[in-house]
Amino acid sequence: MSKSIRLSPKHGVNPTIPFCLFCNEPKHEVILAGYLPGDQEAPTRAVWDRQPCEKCKEHMASGVVLISVRDGESGDNPYRTGGWVVVTDDAIRKVIQTPEVRDAILKRRVAFIPDEVWYSMGLPRGEEVNRG
Repeated sequence: MSKSIRLSPKHGVNPTIPFCLFCNEPKHEVILAGYLPGDQEAPTRAVWDRQPCEKCKEHMASGVVLISVRDGESGDNPYRTGGWVVVTDDAIRKVIQTPEVRDAILKRRVAFIPDEVWYSMGLPRGEEVNRG
């Protein structure tokens, strides 16, 4: 099956660099978006999908990624506030008491944590840290 790209009359193949939704780092790929609605120019960089980058996949295989978000934020892409850690599955089992929530986090391998909860858990800010 042959795949083709519908070119943009203004922007041609209309390239963009995809960034990881979880760590906000470039995925070292190029997306050729072609024609977008309204013949918009593709952004220079964009979170294009919910697939983790290779580095985040490795972290998710070894533990659960926790990302701090602004209090009151919700949805699939909340505002991040700079905290990012990897914790063990056992840490999630100890901290999360509600079985449905705990199981969902363990299955998804990532969770957005409001700042208030982040601070109450004593999680660090700054560079990534492995915690047990």
